Amino acid sequence: MNDDFRLKLIKIRGEKIAHRNELLAMKMQGGSTKAVSEAIDLDGMIAREQLAIDNLDDTIARLS
Repeated sequence: MNDDFRLKLIKIRGEKIAHRNELLAMKMQGGSTKAVSEAIDLDGMIAREQLAIDNLDDTIARLS
């Protein structure tokens, strides 16, 4: 049971990392997405994704 749950968490963690990387790429584009970055708090979204990744890492470690 724990192994199945741990594998699901690992999959979710991978998705969160991919999303964070997409947000970082958007931030790096900078000038071309200036209007988007003003309307969307990219730094806040990146921080929330990183926090979720860190929490998933902790949970996965406890289940191992």
